[in-house]
Amino acid sequence: MLHDLMITLTGLAVVNVLAWLSPGPNTLAMISASISNGRRAGFSTALGSSTGGLVWATLTVMGAATLFDLFPKAVFILRLIGAAYLIWIGVKALQSARRGQGAALTVSQVNDSGWAAFRTGFLVIMTNPKAVMFFGSVFTAFVPVEAPIWVLVVIVIFSQTQAFLQHCLTVLVFSSQIVVRRFQLARRKVTAVIGTLYCGLGAAVAMDALRRM
Repeated sequence: MLHDLMITLTGLAVVNVLAWLSPGPNTLAMISASISNGRRAGFSTALGSSTGGLVWATLTVMGAATLFDLFPKAVFILRLIGAAYLIWIGVKALQSARRGQGAALTVSQVNDSGWAAFRTGFLVIMTNPKAVMFFGSVFTAFVPVEAPIWVLVVIVIFSQTQAFLQHCLTVLVFSSQIVVRRFQLARRKVTAVIGTLYCGLGAAVAMDALRRM
């Protein structure tokens, strides 16, 4: 059992790294929080994202993937909600850039409180279709059939601890003085670019969801 568990954890570790190297809305939220509001906001966003990942991982090992197979409309609705949320964040950022503020790209904009950043990280991953597909297919593939409870607990804790550490590394890089200094020099333009990326991601998610109806 321990040998099989080590093989499973190794596979999950590799998959987590690959997912980290192909950034999506979650990573974008952490980057924007870090360069806009600093390391504290970045870590809070990372914690929120990791908490959401913990929820998804727990639901997955409890059989949420099977539930989504039985009720495909639930995935469709979640995708549309996620798309709308991403577009909303993007529009807020574009409005901020147009006003010349280049403020934080979080739901509360200028508010850089830990709770606001945590909430943003949590909501982004909970409404992120990429997270649904990852935990519903890739993550599920590494969960042993009829595994005992303690194995499931180890898998969930290991995968989400690794994800959090990777998030922290992202925050450390994008909250460094060099990155922040460069951002300050082009704050309005960078905010506009990130806002456009949010809108683009949201539109792509919505179009893909409608195409798969």
